[in-house]
Amino acid sequence: MENNQVKLLKALAKSIRAEKKDRTKILTSLQSAKILTKNENFTGTYSNLKRVVSTK
Repeated sequence: MENNQVKLLKALAKSIRAEKKDRTKILTSLQSAKILTKNENFTGTYSNLKRVVSTK
């Protein structure tokens, strides 16, 4: 990734962290983007995200 892309992603992450959100809204968003299935598993295309995302 180029340096500018990294900066933009960091700014986006900071903006997203500042937003108020709840679990239902997050799950709905990830499911509509086809990142999660209805059973809350990552889809095949995004299975590598399982390595970096942890649930508590």
